Amino acid sequence: MSEAPCIERGWIFVDGTRQDDGTIGSGTGGELRFSPFEAISERESAKITWGNILTASVQRLAFWRR
Repeated sequence: MSEAPCIERGWIFVDGTRQDDGTIGSGTGGELRFSPFEAISERESAKITWGNILTASVQRLAFWRR
Protein backbone atom coordinates (compact mmCIF):
# COMPACT_ATOMS: atom_id res chain seq x y z
CA MET A 1 0.00 0.00 0.00
CA SER A 2 1.63 3.19 -1.12
CA GLU A 3 -0.79 5.59 0.53
CA ALA A 4 -1.24 6.23 4.23
CA PRO A 5 -4.70 5.76 5.74
CA CYS A 6 -6.97 8.79 5.67
CA ILE A 7 -8.45 9.86 9.01
CA GLU A 8 -11.69 11.87 9.10
CA ARG A 9 -13.94 12.58 12.10
CA GLY A 10 -12.57 9.64 14.04
CA TRP A 11 -12.82 7.07 11.24
CA ILE A 12 -9.80 5.48 9.56
CA PHE A 13 -10.23 4.94 5.81
CA VAL A 14 -7.93 2.43 4.10
CA ASP A 15 -7.52 1.78 0.37
CA GLY A 16 -8.35 -1.91 0.04
CA THR A 17 -11.05 -4.56 -0.04
CA ARG A 18 -11.84 -7.57 2.09
CA GLN A 19 -10.79 -10.82 0.38
CA ASP A 20 -12.74 -14.11 0.49
CA ASP A 21 -10.45 -15.51 3.19
CA GLY A 22 -10.99 -12.47 5.45
CA THR A 23 -7.69 -10.74 4.79
CA ILE A 24 -7.41 -7.24 3.42
CA GLY A 25 -6.17 -6.76 -0.14
CA SER A 26 -4.56 -3.34 -0.13
CA GLY A 27 -4.39 -0.97 -3.07
CA THR A 28 -7.41 -2.43 -4.84
CA GLY A 29 -9.30 0.85 -5.17
CA GLY A 30 -11.97 -0.02 -2.63
CA GLU A 31 -12.43 1.71 0.68
CA LEU A 32 -12.63 0.16 4.14
CA ARG A 33 -13.68 2.18 7.18
CA PHE A 34 -12.49 1.33 10.70
CA SER A 35 -13.24 2.81 14.08
CA PRO A 36 -10.19 3.16 16.33
CA PHE A 37 -11.34 0.10 18.31
CA GLU A 38 -11.71 -2.03 15.15
CA ALA A 39 -8.39 -0.75 13.84
CA ILE A 40 -6.53 -2.25 16.81
CA SER A 41 -7.48 -5.78 15.75
CA GLU A 42 -6.92 -5.11 12.02
CA ARG A 43 -3.75 -3.06 12.52
CA GLU A 44 -1.21 -5.34 10.86
CA SER A 45 -3.29 -6.53 7.91
CA ALA A 46 -4.54 -3.01 7.08
CA LYS A 47 -1.15 -1.36 7.74
CA ILE A 48 -2.56 1.07 10.31
CA THR A 49 -0.08 2.60 12.73
CA TRP A 50 -0.61 3.32 16.41
CA GLY A 51 -0.32 7.00 15.52
CA ASN A 52 -3.28 6.68 13.14
CA ILE A 53 -5.32 4.99 15.88
CA LEU A 54 -4.42 7.68 18.42
CA THR A 55 -5.25 10.50 15.98
CA ALA A 56 -8.63 8.94 15.15
CA SER A 57 -9.39 8.45 18.85
CA VAL A 58 -8.69 12.10 19.65
CA GLN A 59 -10.74 13.29 16.67
CA ARG A 60 -13.62 11.04 17.70
CA LEU A 61 -13.56 12.39 21.24
CA ALA A 62 -13.46 16.01 20.03
CA PHE A 63 -16.22 15.41 17.48
CA TRP A 64 -18.65 13.77 19.92
CA ARG A 65 -18.05 16.35 22.65
CA ARG A 66 -19.60 19.13 20.54
